[in-house]
Amino acid sequence: SSSISYSKTFPAYPSVNMSLTATHSQLTSPTATETNPDNITMTLPTLQTSMERIFPFAKRDGIKKGFIQNINFQYDLNAQNRLTTNDEDFLTSRMFDNARIGARHRIPISTNFKVAKYFSVSTSANYEDVWSLETYDKRFDTETNTVVRDTISGFDRFNQYNFSASIGTTLYGTFDFGEDKKIQAIRHVMRPSISYGFAPSFDQFYDQYIDGNGEVVQFTRFEGTLNGVPRLGRSNSLSFSLANVLEAKVKDKDSTKLEAKKVPLLSNLNISSAYNLESDSLKLRPLSINGGTNILNNKMSINFSANLDPYAIDNNGSRINTLNANNGGSLFRLTRANANITY
Repeated sequence: SSSISYSKTFPAYPSVNMSLTATHSQLTSPTATETNPDNITMTLPTLQTSMERIFPFAKRDGIKKGFIQNINFQYDLNAQNRLTTNDEDFLTSRMFDNARIGARHRIPISTNFKVAKYFSVSTSANYEDVWSLETYDKRFDTETNTVVRDTISGFDRFNQYNFSASIGTTLYGTFDFGEDKKIQAIRHVMRPSISYGFAPSFDQFYDQYIDGNGEVVQFTRFEGTLNGVPRLGRSNSLSFSLANVLEAKVKDKDSTKLEAKKVPLLSNLNISSAYNLESDSLKLRPLSINGGTNILNNKMSINFSANLDPYAIDNNGSRINTLNANNGGSLFRLTRANANITY
């Protein structure tokens, strides 16, 4: 394998980073060429470009406040010319016969702001535009009883996007026991948050053909191109999370020290789940719990995690759309748990 690259930064606002890379990877063993006739992969070249984050509604040197001023976006581009060939065609015009050329443009947009002084809200949207110079159509040939894939030369593109928003806050609780006690106080920090995510389905980029069994097969002409396929199936979900930190204020054994020492009781305890608004059953995702702490002057770390499923199972062990509590069981079923200790 080998590679050569060139990079350059354009510092004027908005600054842009650009890099050009050419790579070559070749399998040279006889068995490799027998099992994989196209034993050479090259990119001639890969272009990567990214632009710095821009806040279009705020001064560059000022403090950004509110929904509008915090709106920001970036831009990045990844374009490739990827070749697969073999020893016989290498360095001839035939090496370009299997070339695949494509580009992916991404524009993430986001903002954040405060609501009622104590709640932090963040929203984001991602836009993607994918280009290809070659796509692939499919049809079923009744004479040969096979699926035929036709190559369509020429520029084609698809775009997709998604949206997400979250709201969260931080709660503090302190339990004081007195400065004359060995444990003077315990502090509990909780960070609850609720997130919403939506991504539409891009059915317009999909086609169909009927196979030999009379069944309808769905496909997209972008299957096999460099940058993947459009999203199929809508995503629409709510997720919930609660992060916890528990620490104690302990009198130091060294009597010369006037300040109490902070000792972590739980470095983290995270609980999360989600609710799928699109699903027609089993909408609630299992509750995920993980946490950890350090003891013995940070020489020993303890970590644990578990999954709790709110749905019951049938006699075959398959999940059913009935809450476990309504099926004669407890509120949750423990489906997985593990812990590890490192010293």
